Amino acid sequence: MDYTLLIYVLGAFLASLVTQYLVIDLSHKKGIFIDDHTLDLPQKLHSEPTPRIGGLGIFVSILFMARDLELGLYIILCIIPAFLSGFLEDLFAKISPLRRLLIMSVSGFMAIYLIDAVVLDFGIFHVPYVVGVLITMVAILGLINGTNLIDGFNGLSSGVCFLIFATYFIVSLKVGDSGMAYISLVCMASLLGFLLFNFPSGKIFLGDGGAYSLGFLLAVMSIMIVKRSVTRDDIQDISPWFALVSLIYPVWEVIFSFTRRTLVHRQSPLHPDSKHFHQLIYRSIAKQNNPLTTIYIFPIVIIFNTLAIYFYNNTTALILITLVFITCYTIFYFIYSRREFSDNKANNLS
Repeated sequence: MDYTLLIYVLGAFLASLVTQYLVIDLSHKKGIFIDDHTLDLPQKLHSEPTPRIGGLGIFVSILFMARDLELGLYIILCIIPAFLSGFLEDLFAKISPLRRLLIMSVSGFMAIYLIDAVVLDFGIFHVPYVVGVLITMVAILGLINGTNLIDGFNGLSSGVCFLIFATYFIVSLKVGDSGMAYISLVCMASLLGFLLFNFPSGKIFLGDGGAYSLGFLLAVMSIMIVKRSVTRDDIQDISPWFALVSLIYPVWEVIFSFTRRTLVHRQSPLHPDSKHFHQLIYRSIAKQNNPLTTIYIFPIVIIFNTLAIYFYNNTTALILITLVFITCYTIFYFIYSRREFSDNKANNLS
């Protein structure tokens, strides 16, 4: 990697940091871009008016990716619809979930067309191109919403994304992909500028614009880091399952939540609720301490991403690691959700 590029990474960090500061200052002085803390919503935890457009600083910061004309510039072009779908909702709160989904889809199709971000090789089988496009679109849209699902606690969604980008940075260096390493560093820098204001104090929130942008970045980069590792002999240095293990927390969160809402509660999968994994930890283990909830979840992400780094080209091991996470997550969820149900029932009877 060309170390002069670190100057651009520093620029990305400063752009994010300064934009976040200016948004916070302007929001409180003018009373704009504020998240209404009085609304009774399932994932509303803050008790003070807080700016909700932290995604703006992240978007400004990732413009430094344009230094990489081969991939970074195209990622910037592709992310614009996804960012706008969330950012406009942050500003006006009038865009329906379906319309946002359609706008996000534009980003997905742009990524497929401009940078060939299509998943065809799953390590243990291949799929035809048309099937790959469909799977890729579902994966991109799912991860965009998965990143938004784990948002709501100070530093949780942004911190998890930071750890995943750090994982991509390390593995990119391992396989000699300096371009992906640089893009990963820019993402980390943009998040660091945000986290300094968001964790633990929560002075600014990601908002939908930030969460959607990060979800899109994770999806596209997870596809490209694997595709770019193909050698001359058509052998991949990085297993496709590396990306899944790196993303396993947000990915399984959206799959599990979708299944739980549609099959168990008979609700729309787009309907928000307060029964997510991180909310169980918040109520049952962190004793309703917002930053502490994030601190409890970080070690889980670190452990599985460390395993992803160590076994980045070992498909069998990565499949087993995926199954271990799914099993542990599911067992934990049912134990603590049942315990919470029993406690609530006992409190109601008393």
